[in-house]
Amino acid sequence: MRKAFIGLLLLLAPTWLLAQTEQENYDMYAQYLRMVKAEIEGKANFVVRESTDYGRTNDPGIYLAVKILRRWYKDGRPQVPGNAQYKALLGKIKNDTTWIGLMVQLEGKMSQRFVVANRFSPDLHVTMISDGAYHKIFNGKGSLRKAWSKFEKRYQDPAYLIDLSAVVSDGKRALFYFSRAWGGLAGYTSVVFFEKENGKWVYYGTDLVFMS
Repeated sequence: MRKAFIGLLLLLAPTWLLAQTEQENYDMYAQYLRMVKAEIEGKANFVVRESTDYGRTNDPGIYLAVKILRRWYKDGRPQVPGNAQYKALLGKIKNDTTWIGLMVQLEGKMSQRFVVANRFSPDLHVTMISDGAYHKIFNGKGSLRKAWSKFEKRYQDPAYLIDLSAVVSDGKRALFYFSRAWGGLAGYTSVVFFEKENGKWVYYGTDLVFMS
């Protein structure tokens, strides 16, 4: 009986670990969304894309971000643009090159389809938008302005279109791609960095990839 119980535990262990990792990933998403909501300083409704496929539909720009970081470090520039928090992040990446490797992994992972589930708490005001609904609105027909007008009519204003990538992690460091858009020429994309401290994931910084 004892052997059977131990065997069952060994069998279930991988499933339990996977579920725990997924929950930690969603905790990181939620933590960052709360930070974004605080920055907006007002009501915010997040419309999260249910699935993303960056590798075959658009370039997330992470390769360029990695290239720029490497050039900064190679040139040994004493000053880099940004606030103190961003400079601290760049210093961290420079001193721990594992981060660059994880960014490269993220670039590769984003060539694969990733599905997001609505496992967010109600206070974040998250609504999922399916592939079908997304492409029905943003189908390339007509002006982008009209497409956003349709989006705003369908989803409660103020609504922000959110893209999330899968989390790439080595158990101590984690990062993911994040995009927020709220109009034809309003939005940004970035890579979000987390570190594990005392068993919990703590936000460390954001590397802005693109802004319009």
